[in-house]
Amino acid sequence: IDVSVLYSNLAVLVILSTTPTHLFAAMSVPETMEVLASSLRKDGSCIDFSCKRAKTPTITHPSEVIVRMEATPINPSDLGVIFGQSSYNKAEQSAPNTLSSPIDPKRLEFMRTTPYGTPRDQGDVIPGNEGSGYVVAAGSDPKAQALVGKLVAVFGNGGCYSTYRKVKIGNALQVMPDGVTPAQAASSFVNPMTALGFVAQMRTDGHSALVHTAAASQLGQMLTRICLKDGIPLVHVVRKAEQEEILRAIDPKAIIINQTSPTFIKDLAAAMKSVNATLCFDATGGGPLSAQVLDAFDMAGLTKPGIQVYNYGILDTSRSTMTKEQRKRTFFWLLPNWQAKNKEGWQQHMRRVANEILTTFATSYTAEVGMSEAVTVKALEVYGKQETGKKYLLNPSKSVGSKL
Repeated sequence: IDVSVLYSNLAVLVILSTTPTHLFAAMSVPETMEVLASSLRKDGSCIDFSCKRAKTPTITHPSEVIVRMEATPINPSDLGVIFGQSSYNKAEQSAPNTLSSPIDPKRLEFMRTTPYGTPRDQGDVIPGNEGSGYVVAAGSDPKAQALVGKLVAVFGNGGCYSTYRKVKIGNALQVMPDGVTPAQAASSFVNPMTALGFVAQMRTDGHSALVHTAAASQLGQMLTRICLKDGIPLVHVVRKAEQEEILRAIDPKAIIINQTSPTFIKDLAAAMKSVNATLCFDATGGGPLSAQVLDAFDMAGLTKPGIQVYNYGILDTSRSTMTKEQRKRTFFWLLPNWQAKNKEGWQQHMRRVANEILTTFATSYTAEVGMSEAVTVKALEVYGKQETGKKYLLNPSKSVGSKL
């Protein structure tokens, strides 16, 4: 069934809200919906990740819309919201629709607040920072009503792991072009906007070429396509030979350095010097890599004042080996912080992503997971690995997923 056609043939009902001044255009929306929820047990022993029923959101503002979610990716940032610092590799099936992840008592204090800054003891947290679906209800604002029946991509602090999500039109919603499917639109924000943010930050800071670690990830592949299209020199840092193959399939001339090489720092310095790359975005955060990158800048004679390494992830949870002086040349880069300071640039990036969602910003998925399937140990063992080049899609309207 073509959902967009189905929606276009439904009668649009106009109903009065509890606020007399607001009129809402709506399609049939049930009172309750299915959600995936993360909750901290009162005794602090576990994080419970459950599939359950919850009240469907209702419109309370003229510029709000209700989106029926059709596709939402499982990103590393989502796993951080769901499980925090609990040991989800030891999670157990405590109930048919619940995974329970144990918490080390030493980590409990770090678990009381979500990455969104909200206390976990205030109730369930619904994860999912991005996704796509069809607008099925809208506030009285003509711009909101014009979206009814359209496919949109949405972004924000959680809420996408649900059948319905309320969104205020603006910086968190983008209408997708005709012919784009929900799966194709699902990853329109986190990776694409981060990659474009890297390039914008590079230009703001006065650099002309980049170094990127964990370069064969979905984000890394997008950054490769952006830099190739925009003529920006890029040095890729990877760990495995097969990751080199992924990048060369995109750019046969890609400059790729393997960090497992015994001459890694020397090789990296030479690559940096060849393209005058003076800024790095490092996904590892901990361990030796950031320090090695800074050593390579110094070896290449490319030491610059200010920030030269932006950490944007913590793929390596071990303690960083950077010295006190090296730490002064690093900073943690966060997409929401960049967004807050660059509202016009954010809008421009949103439009570019929508226009190039099938090319530059295309995302491939290893499998599609249904809501109830996502809270099984079998599924977690797969999507919880977050392997390079593999990404999993959650379909809130799907009861059974692809074979994992």
